[in-house]
Amino acid sequence: MKLPDNIRHFRKLRNLSQDDIAKNLGYKSFTTIQKWETGMAEPPVGKLYELAEMLHVNIMDLLGKDSGNDNIDFPLNTYKFVPTSVSAGALTNIDGINFMPSINIPDIIMGRYAGNKNIILMPVNGESMNNVIQNGAIIAVLTNLELGDIHDGDIVVVKNGGDYTVKRFYNDTHHQEFIFRPDSTDMSFRDIVFGYDEADDLYLIGKVVMYNVTV
Repeated sequence: MKLPDNIRHFRKLRNLSQDDIAKNLGYKSFTTIQKWETGMAEPPVGKLYELAEMLHVNIMDLLGKDSGNDNIDFPLNTYKFVPTSVSAGALTNIDGINFMPSINIPDIIMGRYAGNKNIILMPVNGESMNNVIQNGAIIAVLTNLELGDIHDGDIVVVKNGGDYTVKRFYNDTHHQEFIFRPDSTDMSFRDIVFGYDEADDLYLIGKVVMYNVTV
C-alpha cells in the first residue's frame, strides 16, 4: 500500500475520523487529511512523525515498509549509521564510531536533508534531552560544520577525547566557556562546561537537524 492508503487504513483501524486527525495535528479543517488520503498532498515530515505516533504505528509501517515487504514507494538515499547509542547524559565512550555501516532511509523522512552526504544517523540513550529527544530516538546529525555555523541553543553532538554526548550548545564569551546543557524534565542533569583553555580535545561532531519519536 502507498502512503495515502496507509493513512486511511490506520485511521479507520483506530476509529478516528479525518476531523479527529486534523484537530490533533493542529489543522482547522479535515480537508488537509482528505488531501493526504487522496494523494493530492503529502504530509510535512514533522507531521508524519506526529501522525505515526497518533496512530500507534512505526513510521516505516505508515510509509509502507514492513518486516515482510522490502518494497517501498519512496526514493531512498544511503546514510552512515552509528550503531552504538550516543549519550544524552554524561560524556560516554562510543566504540567503533569510525566503522559505521550504511542504511537506506526514504527521502520523505529526511525532508530537505535527503541525500545530504554530511548526514550521519545515530541512536540516543538517556533522559537528559527528553524535553525534545526521547530516549531511544534516532537523530540525524549534520557534520562538517564550523563553530561559526553553530548558534546558542542548537543541539549538537560533541566528542571529548573518546567520549561523546548530545546537548544544547552555548558559547559564553564573557566567561570564555563552552556550555553543553541538558534539556530534561529531570533537573538532576547538570551542564557540562569546558573553558576555552580546556577545549583542545573537544571536537564538534555536528548539529542535530532531525530526530524521530518512534523506535
